[in-house]
Amino acid sequence: MTHPTPTARGPSASPPPRGEGMGVGGFLLALAFTTQATAQVIPTGTPAADILLSQAIAEHRVFLTCSALDPAIHAQILTNWQRDTTAAAAILAAQDVPDEAIAAFTAAAKPEALLPAPDTSFEDVRQLCDANPDWQQRYFQLNLTVLDLKLPGTFE
Repeated sequence: MTHPTPTARGPSASPPPRGEGMGVGGFLLALAFTTQATAQVIPTGTPAADILLSQAIAEHRVFLTCSALDPAIHAQILTNWQRDTTAAAAILAAQDVPDEAIAAFTAAAKPEALLPAPDTSFEDVRQLCDANPDWQQRYFQLNLTVLDLKLPGTFE
């Protein structure tokens, strides 16, 4: 399977390989960014898991928002995020995390909850992306939180 480089942007481009990173750039600004939904992560009973889930959501708020003008990259990020959140929900369920906490995470992680509200000004979006100029490099270098790789370790 071939994987795209940051310059390979076509409809046939494959999603980047799955991996783990450590990036949290834009975390505070992303948390403050207004979204359509205001779902919150309900504590899972494991603080390390709560932090990791919140970090991944904040990172993907930046990735999904800043990729919105590039349909091929946006589709890759969206596909990978949906796969990762599905895996995370299964991991949480296997750890006997309360159903309401899993439901809150999946609601907070929905793409429509991460993307800006329709009435968000372009200036606000630009400021978010300008505050995270390396978002694309971080994404393609896998310098991000991959929940299906990191979440199990928070329950050990």
